[in-house]
Amino acid sequence: MSIKRVNHTGISVSDMEVSLTFYRDLLGLELIFDSDVPANDRLSKVVGMKDAAGRVVWLRVGESMIELWQWDHPSGRALPDDYVPADKGVTHFAFEVDDVDDLCRRVVAAGYHANSDPQDLGLHKTTYIKGPDAEIIEILEDRATDEWLMELTEASRLSREKAL
Repeated sequence: MSIKRVNHTGISVSDMEVSLTFYRDLLGLELIFDSDVPANDRLSKVVGMKDAAGRVVWLRVGESMIELWQWDHPSGRALPDDYVPADKGVTHFAFEVDDVDDLCRRVVAAGYHANSDPQDLGLHKTTYIKGPDAEIIEILEDRATDEWLMELTEASRLSREKAL
C-alpha cells in the first residue's frame, strides 16, 4: 500500500464568489465541481465539526486540485493580520490511497489522531487525520468522475437559482 498522489489542497474562504473571481477568473483554474453541502453526520464526523455545512468548489490546476470551502456552519475565524508562512494554517491537503481503511488503522496504531473511521461520502471514502504538528490531512479513495461532478454541479446551481 502506498500513497498515490496529493489529491487536493483545501482552503477555507469567507466569500466563494470573491474566491472564484480570483482562482478561476484571474489565475485560470478550471472549475470542475460546485456544490452546496447540507449538514450531515458523515461529513461532520470526517471534518470534526458539529453540523458541518457549506459550499464546496473544486478547481483543477494541471494534475492537481484546489478545494475551496465556504462554511455556512460552523462559522470560522479569520487568520490573524500578522499571519506569516511560518504560522500554521492550511486547512488540509489530501492523499489519494488504494485502501483508506488500512491506512487509517496504521495511522491510529502509530498514535496519531483520526476524526473518524473512513466515511463513505459517495464521491469518495474518506477521513481526516492529524499529522505530527496537528496539521490536517485527508486520506481518501476517490470515486468521482467528471460526468458525476458536472451532474452534481448543475443540480446545485439549479437549486441555488430556485432559492433566489
